[in-house]
Amino acid sequence: MSPAAACLRLAEEGAVLLYISDDILNEVSEVLHRPSIQKHFPELTDETVAKFLKWVKSFAKPVKKVPAKFNNPRDVDDEIYINLAIETDAAFIVSRDKDVLDLMNAYTSEAKEFRQRFRPLKVVEPLAFLNEIQNLENA
Repeated sequence: MSPAAACLRLAEEGAVLLYISDDILNEVSEVLHRPSIQKHFPELTDETVAKFLKWVKSFAKPVKKVPAKFNNPRDVDDEIYINLAIETDAAFIVSRDKDVLDLMNAYTSEAKEFRQRFRPLKVVEPLAFLNEIQNLENA
């Protein structure tokens, strides 16, 4: 099982809480329907994408109103994830997206602002998140 799939399994099992919004569901659907993505993953048919989204909705906690508290001009499409995490007081954003991950390490004004305003929110890759969870369990 991939690290990303393992993260979703933790949410499905109730070990962690996954928040979702309609904007995020729409964006995930759009990304999974992109020809470039479907070329690499031919199993991503309309039916499998619909099943995946239904599965995620079965355990994720929906959030209806997500105010814009952070602007990310580097990639405005990522703002929906960042603002959802801020609105829900999430401890982590789990992502492989370079623009989102750079909020933790880059020295751009947006990254500095993010780190100053939204501590202790961390942006981590799936494997790092699994390690964080394991460390919490072992503490």
